[in-house]
Amino acid sequence: MVCKACGRSAANENVNYCEYCGTSFRENIPIRQESYSIEREQQSAEVNNEETEKPISFGNWMGTMLLPFIPFIGIFIYFVMMFVWAFGSDTPKSKKNWARASLIVGVISIVIFIFIFASTMMEVMNSGLNIEDYMNEFY
Repeated sequence: MVCKACGRSAANENVNYCEYCGTSFRENIPIRQESYSIEREQQSAEVNNEETEKPISFGNWMGTMLLPFIPFIGIFIYFVMMFVWAFGSDTPKSKKNWARASLIVGVISIVIFIFIFASTMMEVMNSGLNIEDYMNEFY
């Protein structure tokens, strides 16, 4: 039996009351309007999900990949757009996930670069290199 109040089905067909909400199966109870509004909300959410789940076009991806190559300002625009794509509400899910992953990989790369640069500079400073002696050899 399917409960008219909550919409759940009962495993036993001979029960008198719904196991979940306690509504009687024997009485004629009008169906709640809440269930219709919930269904409408779910349907509208599905439509919104379908709109954001559309595949991203080839041209969109080409523009995304070529954005950092704009002279002077391209890399800055690309960096800002990565945050817009990663945390924007109307960005397609695949592009949002790609932007988030790219930002994480970028942060990890910067941390590794700083670590390698710092350790290299420490080695140079601790090696006893005297820049004056080095320069006197060539001049």
